[in-house]
Amino acid sequence: MSSPTFRYDPDTCTYVPVKKNRTRFVARVVLAGLAVGLVSMFVLDRVASTPEELALENENAVLRTQLEHVASRLDQLAGDLGELKEHDSELYRTLFAIDDIPGDVRQVGTGGTEAYPEFSGFRNETRQLLIATASRMDKVERQLSLQNDSYRELSTLAGEYERRLAEMPAILPVNGPITSGFGMRTHPVLKVKRMHGGLDFHAPRGTPVHATGDGVIVQTGTSAGYGRFVKIRHETAGLTTVYGHLSRVPREIRRGAVVGRGDVIGFSGDTGLANAPHLHYEVQDLEGRSLNPVYFFAPSMTPDEYERLVTLAESTTLMFD
Repeated sequence: MSSPTFRYDPDTCTYVPVKKNRTRFVARVVLAGLAVGLVSMFVLDRVASTPEELALENENAVLRTQLEHVASRLDQLAGDLGELKEHDSELYRTLFAIDDIPGDVRQVGTGGTEAYPEFSGFRNETRQLLIATASRMDKVERQLSLQNDSYRELSTLAGEYERRLAEMPAILPVNGPITSGFGMRTHPVLKVKRMHGGLDFHAPRGTPVHATGDGVIVQTGTSAGYGRFVKIRHETAGLTTVYGHLSRVPREIRRGAVVGRGDVIGFSGDTGLANAPHLHYEVQDLEGRSLNPVYFFAPSMTPDEYERLVTLAESTTLMFD
């Protein structure tokens, strides 16, 4: 038997035995047991994990780190795409004079968290990380697709622009000085003032005449005004060129033939309404309206050469047709 426990009673000034409360004692024992059990479970859970559980924890940690790394790389890629977008908008589309892609289309947003129901079973922290990474990836994929479409469009335009430049009537058609410019002139044969819709170049009979730009022969023949002539269509450039008063046209220069800038398409002469050998050269739009050919020669000349040519074309009035 255990020894009795006493306490001091101030009323009687004596020590009296203490009666033990068994209920309180039992409660204390139970609480102590529960505390020991909880501590044991926590320790076992943290310390005594199985090898499979430890491997899964390590794998989850690695996957989380990798996801965070992927998210960082996606942000960097999105920044690079933003720079490409700036070049696209401010340089290429400005160069080709085409409208920019609207801002709302550029945003290519996603549909929010409801777009990823497959992540609903994960813990909130993990689910948010997965959703954020998937959302970034979807946006970058859409931006890549949009930019790819834009570059395909720009590539097509660049090809057309290159063809347009090649077709532009930018070189002198014959080696000879301008004797009459574009504008109202007195015709040397008819003796009436009329519109001179092109340039006259002095060129001895038989001087080679060159195509001034890439194109397709659409007409050859003889007319009362032009004499023997050749007409070339420059489809992409939206222009046609006419070469008149030719003495001879090579056999291969016929309707449908493709010619390049600088190819010989005939030889100068004085056929038709002409009073001396020369080349009458015109530039027209596809509707047949005459344009001043002198304005198209600038790319093939230095500024000083072009200025002298313009001055000569505006000051000469000697007409051979």
